[in-house]
Amino acid sequence: MVLSRKFVALTGLILLTRATASLSASNTTKNANANAIPFSPGFDIELALELAISLPSHSWEFGTASEALLELFDQQYSVFGARPFPVPILNPQDSPSLAYAQQKIVISTPPNGLSDGDGAVGDPASLGVSAVLLGQTNATFAQAAAAEIDYVIGGAPRWWNGAISHRAQYAELW
Repeated sequence: MVLSRKFVALTGLILLTRATASLSASNTTKNANANAIPFSPGFDIELALELAISLPSHSWEFGTASEALLELFDQQYSVFGARPFPVPILNPQDSPSLAYAQQKIVISTPPNGLSDGDGAVGDPASLGVSAVLLGQTNATFAQAAAAEIDYVIGGAPRWWNGAISHRAQYAELW
């Protein structure tokens, strides 16, 4: 099943990223895959990376892949890294995560401000970290990220207890 392969590839990459990050915390990860993946995980990591990049087809999958790539190649700037703030200025051509996200983000108006969320509030926002990072060098991405944040925080439907809805047209919790 294609969705299962996508989920397994993305989940595997995220788990591998976290394991690799703990083993190579002192390693500079902005270079080639060999530097980002210094240890053999016991399977073809290049194939797993290739699948994680090639299989996504929905906004939340693009966001998940972008985050996994950020944790793998630029771990110090991910939300789990040592220096995520202030928001760093990264060159998209030097960051596999940002190069990937830049190709996948389709700027529009919220709730689909960063991509087509197919009616979901949070799916386009999954590309938010990438849009904020890209926004450090491109004002269009910064404006799109700010608009998406404003929508999720102030415009998305909410449940009676204040929980942000999963769906954009009506309050629904998943």
